[in-house]
Amino acid sequence: SLAFLAGITLFFSGMEVSAVHANEVENPKKQYPRAIFLSAVFIFTLFVLGSFSVGAVIPADKINLTAGLMQAFKQFLTEFNLLWMLPILGFLVAFGTIGSVAAWIIGPSKGLLYTAHEGDIPPFLKKTNSKDVPVGILWVQGIIVTSITLIYLMLPTVSSAFFFLTDLTALLYLVMYVILFAAAICLRYKYPDVERSYKIPGGNFGMWLVAGVGFLGCLTAIFLGFFPPAQLPVGSPATYLITLIVGLTIFIGLPLVIYHFKRPSWRKNR
Repeated sequence: SLAFLAGITLFFSGMEVSAVHANEVENPKKQYPRAIFLSAVFIFTLFVLGSFSVGAVIPADKINLTAGLMQAFKQFLTEFNLLWMLPILGFLVAFGTIGSVAAWIIGPSKGLLYTAHEGDIPPFLKKTNSKDVPVGILWVQGIIVTSITLIYLMLPTVSSAFFFLTDLTALLYLVMYVILFAAAICLRYKYPDVERSYKIPGGNFGMWLVAGVGFLGCLTAIFLGFFPPAQLPVGSPATYLITLIVGLTIFIGLPLVIYHFKRPSWRKNR
């Protein structure tokens, strides 16, 4: 069951993006860490209670990773003779999910567009439409994501394929967080006197404690993420592991390859 730890970290993914708004509060040194702490508590509480509510009405061996929420809704509504509400709740869940996915698609794409203008990725990715949407990046993103979803044809069940994609996403995130925590420690020594919106108290010890715990936690989750959970049929564990390593290698290595072969001409017409 510890194999699910990597996926659980996705609950908190994206919280670092809020750092760009740290200067917008009156007292970021006090208010920003308080906001992060409250966010972590709310996120953890909501997800735990939601998971408990599903687990309370559906046997563990019957829970579907992709449809568990709808299974629980059906069970609850049947008990109160309100099954007619199931399609409505299904529509609302789908509507909210589409909105969330849309935000995640366009947000990182805007970040990549900035790197395209800086000349770090090929110029054709600068292409935008009349609404300033990076269509070049979205096309590439769509092709890659569509190719990845073919994993549903390779694994025995939808749940195992869903877990694999979640696991791959979580591991990529965790690699980024490992770099982020290491960079925080490095910058504390390299630029100790730079005035920042928020600074972890306790000097170097405080930085090592906070970033070190995060660093070790991410490494632990990465290690556990390479082991498929016993509850899901994933076929050959060796094949699962190799496929996961290949996916990580491609997506971690691709930016490094592009950066290695970048040309000064890519920076023209910024």
